[in-house]
Amino acid sequence: MPKVQYAYLIGSLVMLAIWLVLYLLRKDTRKEMWAASLYVGIASPLTAFLWWTRGWWLPPNITGTRVGIEDFILGFACGGIAAVLYEEIFKKEFRPRKGKRHDLGFILLSLFMFGGIAFGFNVLGLPSFWATAVSLFETAVIFMVLRRDLFWDALGSAVFMTLACLPFYFTAMAVSSEWIGATYDVGNLSGQLAMGIPIEELVFFFLFGFLAGPAYEYWQNERLIKR
Repeated sequence: MPKVQYAYLIGSLVMLAIWLVLYLLRKDTRKEMWAASLYVGIASPLTAFLWWTRGWWLPPNITGTRVGIEDFILGFACGGIAAVLYEEIFKKEFRPRKGKRHDLGFILLSLFMFGGIAFGFNVLGLPSFWATAVSLFETAVIFMVLRRDLFWDALGSAVFMTLACLPFYFTAMAVSSEWIGATYDVGNLSGQLAMGIPIEELVFFFLFGFLAGPAYEYWQNERLIKR
């Protein structure tokens, strides 16, 4: 049985396998998957190093460092999965809207989100989970004001991403029964578990899916229609 430091890697590779299945199913969503995967994959180690590993979680990894290759793999996989899961389940495809791409708007929303986490954690002194959750929620509110037509995409992505993250946790816990206890800073969390998973994790993936699901459509100024 692999030791606890391998649980994070194996769980992340399970998510990467789900990513690969979605990638092979649809050629027309592959560009979206790559964009979302690279964005989240690069952001995940940075956010983990700056905030998440300071009072939220610090999963053991194969290098024994604060962040590792697992952070990139999991972020890469989850980014692509969240981006296209709603479209795959409901068989949606893109159509362009009038106007240009929202490059500046996308950058500003990203800065607002990461800036909100930094402000909540470094200035207000909130625990890293709450700083992240509040910032994601505020960004989601702004996003819905800008693109109310993407609400069902956002909500569906939030629900499906919450379900899609379960194989990661179940795998990590199956690899090592010590993984949850070795990973989470319970003093900064509620201590409430759902299926053995800290409830904060499910809240995070719901908010993450709500934003990541329709983000590409907003950036590219596209809408979704039935295939």
